[in-house]
Amino acid sequence: LRSQNYEYRSVRNNTLEFDIHDWKTSPYSCFKARIYIELSTLFAFFFKNTSLTPNHISIIYGICGVIAGLCLASNINYLMVSGLIIFFLKGSLDWTDGFIAKIKNQKSSVGHILDTWGSHIGGLSLITSIGFYCYNNTQNDIYLFLTIIILFLRIIDFKFFAFHQLFYELFNKDNNIEIERKNIEKGIKQTNIFAKIIKNFMDDRARTVDLVCLLIFIEIFFSINNFSKIILGLYLIKTIIFFLGTFYVYYYKDALQKKIK
Repeated sequence: LRSQNYEYRSVRNNTLEFDIHDWKTSPYSCFKARIYIELSTLFAFFFKNTSLTPNHISIIYGICGVIAGLCLASNINYLMVSGLIIFFLKGSLDWTDGFIAKIKNQKSSVGHILDTWGSHIGGLSLITSIGFYCYNNTQNDIYLFLTIIILFLRIIDFKFFAFHQLFYELFNKDNNIEIERKNIEKGIKQTNIFAKIIKNFMDDRARTVDLVCLLIFIEIFFSINNFSKIILGLYLIKTIIFFLGTFYVYYYKDALQKKIK
């Protein structure tokens, strides 16, 4: 099963955006991939003979993000450390669902959406829990206020709503949704270097989450109260820039309208 998992991940290198065997180019990504593969193999061993479907595992993946956030926001040391560990390792469940789908031949068109949804939940949970963590350390309401601003801007993001509305309209028109969606995404994909930097800065990918968890882990054990504040501030700056940038490109510059036509 383990060998099968490594083979499965090697074939999917183009999806992972890095080569899991290229330690020289992506040492940390290769290291993290090994952790995910080993854990997902263990999970697959226990799940493969159960009634759990890949979609069930994807939902568990999303729930783990919520649990990790609640633990980090609890202001109880052992729970906060547990939350950081869950944030660090929960991606292995994301790797488990696809592997289980291959083993059981239960591929689902909803599966990818559930994966993305679970990642989205984890990202919001991490930001929210850091806001509460800062508040617990300082008892300053400003951190709760900043957290609300970040969440509000992410909720009302124009690009997010535009894609939601486009999918809804395409679905109701009974068009070839997949082709239309790919054409739209391809056309409006940002090529500007600055836009790429902002998009990848403080994102929801494992490398960022792991670094954030490490800094907060250090903060908890060495009584340093600055890392979490800086992290929350960086999330706020990124959210504001991203919100204004996407609104400018998709509405003011008419990028969305041009591609729809």
